[in-house]
Amino acid sequence: MRHIVLIPWLAVAAAGCNYESGGGTAPATDSAVVTDDVEATAGDGTSTTLGATGSATGATTEVAVSYCHGFQAAAEAPFLSLYIVGGELLTDGAQWPIECSEGRWMFGLYPSLGGWDPHTDQVRLTVEVDVEGYELDSEHHFFSDEVDYHIGCDNPWAGLIGVVPVYLPEGVSEPGQLDGKPAKVLVTVLAGDMELRAEASVTLSAPPDVLLQGCTSP
Repeated sequence: MRHIVLIPWLAVAAAGCNYESGGGTAPATDSAVVTDDVEATAGDGTSTTLGATGSATGATTEVAVSYCHGFQAAAEAPFLSLYIVGGELLTDGAQWPIECSEGRWMFGLYPSLGGWDPHTDQVRLTVEVDVEGYELDSEHHFFSDEVDYHIGCDNPWAGLIGVVPVYLPEGVSEPGQLDGKPAKVLVTVLAGDMELRAEASVTLSAPPDVLLQGCTSP
């Protein structure tokens, strides 16, 4: 099942402003970009791997489309990083907090990616999350989906974007049962003829004080 991800403005605004400065989901620009994300993903637990089907091509020098929502076409090399709400990089050992979005509980992934020019306002992310004891879909994952992630600077009428939601599967009736569970996250995206991967072993966080606030539509 494919989704165009839409969330309310307040949820996006709460995530912060700038990935490089430790923020969250504010629009990126196509100006020259530092390569901290590339270096961070190589050594801080979030794995960003260039696939074997191609080689790095360097920065895109002519950009035909304006990009936002974490996409940096002018990065020196293709990269993919994942953040959580508040701007923390999703790395091994991180706490991955539960969030409420439009009346549904989710674990949110906030991507930062770029280094190539897709010439479109969407990139397709493949998301897989594994939690031991919760092999709930047809491929025995806790969650798996293909997400058409919007990177254009226009904002759809239904709301703003900037997050990939991992919704609780139907087999999970009580989100509190996930608190403290170890999980493995894998996100892939095609960058031209390469496959980029970001992955981390994390701990799900769904504490009672958060769940008691409830989750309803605005």
